[in-house]
Amino acid sequence: MSTKGCLIVFEGIEGSGKTVVSKNLQKYLLTKEYKVLWTREPTTSRIGVLIEEILERKTEVAEEAIPLLFAADRADHTKYVIIPAINKGRIVVSDRYIHSSLAYQKSGMEKAFRRKWLEEINRYSIKPDLIIFLDIVPEEGLRRIGKWPRIQDDKFFEDVEIQKRIRDAYYDVLNLNKPLTSLFKREHFTNSLLSKLKALSATGGGVVVCIDASLPQEDVQDTTNKVVQRFLKSKEIQKQKKELEPKDFLSIFFQKFPSASR
Repeated sequence: MSTKGCLIVFEGIEGSGKTVVSKNLQKYLLTKEYKVLWTREPTTSRIGVLIEEILERKTEVAEEAIPLLFAADRADHTKYVIIPAINKGRIVVSDRYIHSSLAYQKSGMEKAFRRKWLEEINRYSIKPDLIIFLDIVPEEGLRRIGKWPRIQDDKFFEDVEIQKRIRDAYYDVLNLNKPLTSLFKREHFTNSLLSKLKALSATGGGVVVCIDASLPQEDVQDTTNKVVQRFLKSKEIQKQKKELEPKDFLSIFFQKFPSASR
C-alpha cells in the first residue's frame, strides 16, 4: 500500500458542477475512512483574493498579468498546501488546477496565450494523479449558473461562444478526442459504470476520466464516487487509521488487567 496520498482534480466549463461534486466527493471519502483535503483555485491566499477581484471586475490589471497571477497562486498552493498534504497520506481534491489555465487562458481570453508559455510559467505545479472532467454543453452549463451553489466561481467567461472554445481546448489538453481509449485499465470499471463515462484517457502520466455532467446530479455524483473509489483501490491508497481516544486506552488497559478496576 502507498503511504502517500494523491491529487484528484476536477475540471470543466462554467456550470458543470465541479464545486458541488468535488465537495460531495470529499464527504463520501471521509465516510470511507480516507484522509481528505478539499481545496480550490483561485485560493484564499492574498494572490488568490486578488485574482477573484480581477475576475469579478473589481480590480483591473493588464490581461498579460492574469496567467502569471494564476501561476503564482498555483505555485504557492502546490508548495504549501498540496504537496505537504499528499506527503501526509491525504487525498487532495482540488476544484480546478493547471488544466484550467491551459484551457481558459489559451482559448477564453481576448489575448490567446501560447500553451507552451502557459506550461512554462506553471512548471512548479505537479501532475494530478486523476483528473475528472465534468463535460456539459455550454448552453446547458450557463443555464445552470444560479441554480447550483457556487463558491466564488469566476464570472469572467460567462458567454456561450467563449465556453465552446474553452470546452474544445479542454478536449485538446486532456486528450479526450479519443473516446474510451485503451490508455486506462478498463478492468477497474464495470460495464454499467463505463456507460456513464464519455471518455478515458491519460495525459502527462495521470488518468483522465470524462463524465457526462448532463446526467441528473445524483447520477453524476454516484459515478464520480465509484470512479474515485476504484481508482484509489487500484493505487492501493491507504485509508485513515482510527485514532484511539483516552477512553479507548482505558478500556484496553482494564481488559488486560481486570484486577486494576477493583
